[in-house]
Amino acid sequence: MLVFLLLFGFSTTELSRVTTEPSVIKGIYLSPGSMQSRVLLNNFYRMVDLGLLNTAVLDIKDVRGRVMFSHHKDFIKKAKEKGVYLIARQCVFKDKYFAFKDSGRYALKDASNEIWYQEKCGYWVDPSIKEVIDYNIRITKKAFKLGFDEVQFDYIRYPSSSKPYKNNKNKLKHLLGFLDGVLSIVEPGKKLSLTLYGYAVWANVLAKEGQNLEGMAKKVNAIYPMLYPSHFRNEFMADSTKEWRTYSIVYNSIKEARKRLDNKEMLIIPYIQAFNWKQSRLGKEYIKNQLKAVYDAGEDGFILWEAGGRYDKAFNELIDLEIVLANERLRLY
Repeated sequence: MLVFLLLFGFSTTELSRVTTEPSVIKGIYLSPGSMQSRVLLNNFYRMVDLGLLNTAVLDIKDVRGRVMFSHHKDFIKKAKEKGVYLIARQCVFKDKYFAFKDSGRYALKDASNEIWYQEKCGYWVDPSIKEVIDYNIRITKKAFKLGFDEVQFDYIRYPSSSKPYKNNKNKLKHLLGFLDGVLSIVEPGKKLSLTLYGYAVWANVLAKEGQNLEGMAKKVNAIYPMLYPSHFRNEFMADSTKEWRTYSIVYNSIKEARKRLDNKEMLIIPYIQAFNWKQSRLGKEYIKNQLKAVYDAGEDGFILWEAGGRYDKAFNELIDLEIVLANERLRLY
């Protein structure tokens, strides 16, 4: 009973005073479909009321280029009342809508000067084009006006493809140029962040994507490496049990990122895998092991990712871990 009270025993008055800038991010991604589900939203709010979540990531521009500000007004109002920290996810350069705008003027082009496309990767715009940068900056500014606390740039990269396209040089330079453009226009004090491939933590520059940890981190307030164990090669950290490998990928990636960054104030908040792809290779409690790795690494929080909003397993394992941690704290007294 004591553990239960330590975890969940606070009043609604205390809840109303929760800061909108939590010292530790405990978040989930809420897809557009989730936003239409009363059941999924109520489950999220219950976890917020229990103190186990404090952050929501919402799409303002998705991978098809759909801009969806009007979808979020009611949610933002209620979430703010509960002290939820709100992150606007803006998919920058993967954008079918803008790729086709003005007869494909802004799209990546293949050798025949046609709009570049690959089934696995989709449609992309060219990060070197000023109009592409300006268009995305307008969306970023509007997200802050709508009430988001932070704008997070996703797909701030080139496609992960070997299929050739024009303007494929100086990739990192163009990505940094976009971030400089944002910084030159967005009001001072607005919080900006970006996602990175998990392998960006371990490589200098990702050749296909153009991402570099150190250079891109200098332009934002926080980085969100996507440390999904299923997305690492099977041989990566393979000399261990499934459970230990899952834990080790997250823990060691966080430590490696922290070691590489000169700015020790930079927030490192990993996306962790709440979906079940390759679950048989990850261990039974693969979500709990990832969460434990984040806590043990002593970093700034986590974001759970399950594209369909099915977080039942994740919520159960998060509760289980909080009970374990509470018991550990009790033993210190």
